[in-house]
Amino acid sequence: MWREPTTDDFRDALLEAEISAFSRASIAQGKDAVGKAIDNAVGRFRVALRSGSRVTMGADRTLPHDLIPQAMHMAAFYFIGGRVGSKLSESRTILYKDAKELATAIANKTLKYTDPDDTEETQTDSVPRPHTTPKTKTLSRAQQNGI
Repeated sequence: MWREPTTDDFRDALLEAEISAFSRASIAQGKDAVGKAIDNAVGRFRVALRSGSRVTMGADRTLPHDLIPQAMHMAAFYFIGGRVGSKLSESRTILYKDAKELATAIANKTLKYTDPDDTEETQTDSVPRPHTTPKTKTLSRAQQNGI
């Protein structure tokens, strides 16, 4: 399911120490800094999906639901490091690098991403059956030379 990430998705991606910095950050001059960080991260993953996968793209500003957490880790990195100006923790940097590597792997086609709305078709047999062939007599008695 493709959907637009929300501020709640962004808050869910924040680490404990970052929540206070998020609550202190104010919107200056009518600009929504959280929205901008989310848009930047969503754009990064949409570019990766366009270049590396054969998925039907959802509406503008949407992502597949299973990529939203990684995009929000990217958005938190942009927001905490850029807008708030706080020192980024090692955990935040690792989460950002993991999300960035995922987007890069999708773009470079080293990771095949499939649309989560598509169902996988698999065939399953209820019980495996052994394959046997019936015994056949290939030599006549005269051809066996006394065996």
